[in-house]
Amino acid sequence: MRLKLARIGPALLEAMREAVRPTPGLVGDLSFHGYDYRVLDAVAEGRAEAEEGTADWRTAYPWLARATGHGCATVEGYEFGYGPAFVLTPDEVRQVADGLRAEGWAGAFEDLDPFFAAAAAEGEAVIGGVD
Repeated sequence: MRLKLARIGPALLEAMREAVRPTPGLVGDLSFHGYDYRVLDAVAEGRAEAEEGTADWRTAYPWLARATGHGCATVEGYEFGYGPAFVLTPDEVRQVADGLRAEGWAGAFEDLDPFFAAAAAEGEAVIGGVD
């Protein structure tokens, strides 16, 4: 299981949302960063148990949950192996970038925190999914 994330411009995000039907290859043409979702899940669960007394890391760390697609809007028709693509607007990306740092995830998962920080600095949206 891989969490795949790509930075996209707001115009592309709008085009995807407004499309009557998905444009073949549009998502596939993007350059995705990949993260081992099983490792992320195990680390986050262990940390939540140790720090918050719960294995439910999605509740304990809501910004990490948003960074991985939980509670995000979806773009129907653009499917990953485990459901539709999720999207974060540029404003949501800024919030996630700040939230990841506040939750202490800087440096925890390869370049997840810098990925969101760079997207926020460029005013980009993020599209992703679990494959």
